[in-house]
Amino acid sequence: MQPSELVAYFCKMIPQKYPDHMFCYFSANAAKGNIKPFVFGLIQALGTIEDASPEYAFSMIDRMASMPGAGEKQYEALLQILCEIYVTAGAVEAADRTGDGKILFAHEPGQKGKKNPEFESCANEVWYAVEVKTPELIAYSRQRQSKSYQFTARVPVTTDFRDSIETTNPRDNPVKDFLISANEKLQAYAQFRSDAFRILTLVWDDFCQEPIAALLNPLSGLFTDRSFCKAKDGKPTTFPFVDAVEICRCQHQIIRSTREESMIDGELLPFVYHHQGYPPKVLIDNPIGRRIPDILLAPLNVERLSPVMGAEYHPTDYIIWLSGRNSDKQQ
Repeated sequence: MQPSELVAYFCKMIPQKYPDHMFCYFSANAAKGNIKPFVFGLIQALGTIEDASPEYAFSMIDRMASMPGAGEKQYEALLQILCEIYVTAGAVEAADRTGDGKILFAHEPGQKGKKNPEFESCANEVWYAVEVKTPELIAYSRQRQSKSYQFTARVPVTTDFRDSIETTNPRDNPVKDFLISANEKLQAYAQFRSDAFRILTLVWDDFCQEPIAALLNPLSGLFTDRSFCKAKDGKPTTFPFVDAVEICRCQHQIIRSTREESMIDGELLPFVYHHQGYPPKVLIDNPIGRRIPDILLAPLNVERLSPVMGAEYHPTDYIIWLSGRNSDKQQ
């Protein structure tokens, strides 16, 4: 697939006048031969996936085109598609090839009519499946910027304390909902390929302590005995078909590219999944799941969560934001 074909299809399907579509600016420029970095990175990622899954690129452009109008709701829906593409392209890049060049990858694998994960891939002769989830964080990021106290976990505090300050509440409900949804999809997938490892990938922004605390905080973490998500019998809800959760600090980079802002942390283009620099993607094992083998860490471009990674990789209780803090990485 030639990039020019995908650019032409993008320009054909995405309206070029505002406010007909959130990406009208990029479509209008591309139609004139002015390929912006956002479109260049997007087309590059789509082309990579197209080699492994024919018609994928066109279907994703169709999905983007099906969200007309301008506004935060449309923008966040488009972000979810872009983040799926970002993770999927990374998997294709690292996938094994057969002797005749076939890429060992499938989009939405499993039984027809069932809820299936985003993709499955084989890397270093190990099969794994991934469900990709992208939280809505734009409104939440405004709360981060406007309030000095942010709770990252469900910490017991007095009513007087709660009433005395303005706080940002934990963003843990989306993590819970993502786990429930992924567990359902991966349970169905397990009947299709039982030996494949199963991963939920969360594409967060730069504040990765939020999902880490949602999973591991000892007071309320979803992967702990004191999980805030309880079954009817009062016991913690478990997610046996999710072997691990991967956290990618990338959503803000994609947002920056749609704003024509430079990448940060040494990145040059959007949608570049594999990198060796900062910040690392992290893998959090489900305590009741199967341990992801080390041989998959490089293809996934992840590191196992470690306390030496820095403060943002700790399952914190709360954060006190100092006035004048750097908000460059917030939306």
